[in-house]
Amino acid sequence: MPCVSGRESYITIGLKDKRTTFYLLLVVGLISAVTSLFSCEKQKEKTYVVGIINPSAGLEEVVKGFKDGMEKHGYHEGKNITYLYEGPLGSIEKADAKINEMLSKNADLIYSLTTPVTKKLNAALKGKKVPGVFGPVFDPVKSGIVESLAHPGGRLTGVKVRGSTPKALEWLLAIAPGVKHIYVPFHVTDDAASATVTDLRETAAKLKIRITTKNVTTAQELDKTLANIPADADALWMTCSEMLYSNVGKIVEAATARKILTASSTHSPYKDGILVSYGETDFVLGNQVSRLADKLLKGAQPETLPVETAGYALGINLRTARAIGAEVPNTVIKQADFVVR
Repeated sequence: MPCVSGRESYITIGLKDKRTTFYLLLVVGLISAVTSLFSCEKQKEKTYVVGIINPSAGLEEVVKGFKDGMEKHGYHEGKNITYLYEGPLGSIEKADAKINEMLSKNADLIYSLTTPVTKKLNAALKGKKVPGVFGPVFDPVKSGIVESLAHPGGRLTGVKVRGSTPKALEWLLAIAPGVKHIYVPFHVTDDAASATVTDLRETAAKLKIRITTKNVTTAQELDKTLANIPADADALWMTCSEMLYSNVGKIVEAATARKILTASSTHSPYKDGILVSYGETDFVLGNQVSRLADKLLKGAQPETLPVETAGYALGINLRTARAIGAEVPNTVIKQADFVVR
């Protein structure tokens, strides 16, 4: 039997220990790599379901802006995000059923457009884990949607648009300094429309401009109102209201027939014939909402994610100006963000 010295035995055992340690480290490394790959694969497979509730065809550009923004944030429709959206509802009354449908389909997030729809979503999300994002909403604090802009406090955060009315009136006066009487059809139970009238009255009072309002709740009432515009009215103001948006063509037609100015403190109506509009830009607003949606999907909580204010833009419709015989100063045209010629 060969004789093995203590030193040789120690070396042999040491080599075995090193081999064992090496193999253990190799196995641990392989397990770690496989786990990491599996985790990455699971992360890649993560898909999201986002519901969109839009009551009006006039807000489709906002939805496009939202989807465009989500794409930029890495959410690709058909790959890692599915939108529960079949187009504009056409009626706010359909919102409750649509919200319940989205919740039943386990939406990860629900996006609501307009104040009335967002108020319904706010009520539906109470006590639920699903977050919501909104925009445009005129004044979410006054409407009871959030506790404050800095600390929403509930299951919703988003983008507000209130704040453009004083400047919109300034732009109207930059075109026609002699305006003394503005006629304002509005839906009195619409929070956004009522708040617009409040802001308009406050600004107009400082400038000694008279404001006459007329409550309209249906398209038929609007027809009668437009047929009875006060004889001494210099301008007609379009408030933020779903019913008025749907009938902007009638408003422009009536004002043009009377050769009076038209203005709005929401941005998009200039495209439909309103002479001057100053407010949020639909596509850009949708992009802005998408940034908040991205944060919510990544785990941010809506109750602590501050509400943002939309950026504003000036739109001028020179075709309307020509039709009513109004001259828009070049200084105004040069400052406009959008011009219909």
